[in-house]
Amino acid sequence: MNLDYNKISEPIQEQFKKIVGKPFFFDEFEIRWTYAFGGNIFKKDWIPDLILIPQNSEQISKILKLANQNKIPVTPRGSGTSLSAGTMTPYNGIVLDLNQMNRIISIEIINNLVEVEPGVICDELNERLKTHGYFFPPDPASSSVATIGGMVASNAGGVQAFKYGVTKNYVLYIEVVLANGKILNLGTKVLKSVSSYNIKDLIVGSEGTLGVITKIGLRIIPLPKYKKLGFFIFETIKDLTNATIELRKKGIVPNLLEFMDKLTVEAVFNHLGGEFLNYPKGYVLIAEVDGNSNNEVEENFSILFDVIIQKNPILHKIATNPEEREKLINARKSALPALSRISPSCCLEDCTVQISNFVEAIKKIEEIPKKIKAKNLKVAVFCHMEGNLHPTFMFNENNEQDVKDFEKAIDYLYKEIIIPLGGTLTGEHGIGRIKSPYLELEHGTDVVELMRKIKKLFDPNIILNPGIGKGDNRKLKKIWNLRNLKNQPNKILELNCMRCGFCNITCPSKIYYKTEAYTPRGRLSILNGLVHGDLKLNDLIIDIFHACTLCGLCLTKCPAGVKTHEIFEKAREIIHKNLGKRK
Repeated sequence: MNLDYNKISEPIQEQFKKIVGKPFFFDEFEIRWTYAFGGNIFKKDWIPDLILIPQNSEQISKILKLANQNKIPVTPRGSGTSLSAGTMTPYNGIVLDLNQMNRIISIEIINNLVEVEPGVICDELNERLKTHGYFFPPDPASSSVATIGGMVASNAGGVQAFKYGVTKNYVLYIEVVLANGKILNLGTKVLKSVSSYNIKDLIVGSEGTLGVITKIGLRIIPLPKYKKLGFFIFETIKDLTNATIELRKKGIVPNLLEFMDKLTVEAVFNHLGGEFLNYPKGYVLIAEVDGNSNNEVEENFSILFDVIIQKNPILHKIATNPEEREKLINARKSALPALSRISPSCCLEDCTVQISNFVEAIKKIEEIPKKIKAKNLKVAVFCHMEGNLHPTFMFNENNEQDVKDFEKAIDYLYKEIIIPLGGTLTGEHGIGRIKSPYLELEHGTDVVELMRKIKKLFDPNIILNPGIGKGDNRKLKKIWNLRNLKNQPNKILELNCMRCGFCNITCPSKIYYKTEAYTPRGRLSILNGLVHGDLKLNDLIIDIFHACTLCGLCLTKCPAGVKTHEIFEKAREIIHKNLGKRK
């Protein structure tokens, strides 16, 4: 599949500007630069040509119609939290930043329904629903920043998927704009309907390759009134897994069933300190049951506890109040932040195996550094116990050999472990551009070809999020270059920023200026460009750094504890010194 895309000429740029309005049109290189960074990838020729911030589906329809006529790639983007490079732009083109389409349009408790625009943040939706005693169950680790549109596009899951399922289980209908600009309404407002082909579910999980989602109707359910949680540490993975299998046999369905391996546990306990330092280092299982009857919850937890305790955990702790529950759940939430402190670079993957293959998969993943003879590479695993694994690789991306070893490790993970065990490349993060090379290994040539035909039906010119293997089987050069900031003599740029974007949502300057460039993550990306010589200091960059209020909200949201506001304050000091020299 060879396609030639067109550059955006000046007259066409003017047409795009007319559609969205000048305040929502950005062609400055420094702003476009910040959209080329994500949670796991960077390639400096993957800079988008234009950033557009539409306000409604009619604008998106006009944008796509014009882009399609001129064969210009378009990549929809929410908060940019993808861990599989789903919002990166290998063919340049337009980024549609959908964050301003963030209205909760209606809440209909009587119909178990909420209607939202794609830019609504998951946690903010649930805060609104909580006042009605309802919730939207999928809760990815990024729920404080993840947009509903992004969750639908990737079919996001989260820690409660064991009981409550994933995003597709709650999507009743969507409004979607096709590549030619046509607006379709798929699905239905009622809870049951089989009157058409299930085209709606083709869009859910399609990662922006079939259309741009502009409105979503979600099924919501009552919040459970009672919860009870247990925290268990095992000496062996086998005992822990047998406890999980036995729970299934007993018919107990925990709302939360989470795993951390020994390396993760050691990192988390050292990170959290306090009583965790007195706990033995082993494999952790966190299990919780919920319900609307206290008697039901107590009865189910009693069965759960008896099953698990018979598998000989070396420590168990039951949360007796909300504070203890929060503390124990925080151990799981701290997994990635704690691991990010071990090495300069931390990359989290996502794959799923059957629970019957869980022990074998974990053991083989733990052996990856030894199998590929990677001296500096470390690998840890935490996961959801429906078999959805998150192998996490720690290395130094500024070390050439470490990067090569990391590439080998990813190949080994999918080619030698996950696919041979009958698993899948992704449970909740999507294929993106990271896993596309392995798609045929899982599904075979015929299925991948069928995906391509579906893609062509919806998007004949392949302009929608090109480069993602679902429907686009062109080979992209492998790129695992996260590229951190170089360590500087004054130490201000030594940091373990994961580029997760958690800092962005509450940032005052992002709220005011709207684009990624004015977020903490965006400013760090600009520093990256300055340090590596890809950007030169100019008035726009100076304005971007001076727009920071130094309020410190970014630090409160940062999983890795990066003192971003202090870095920006120091950067402003350096900028002023350089300005003095220029004079």
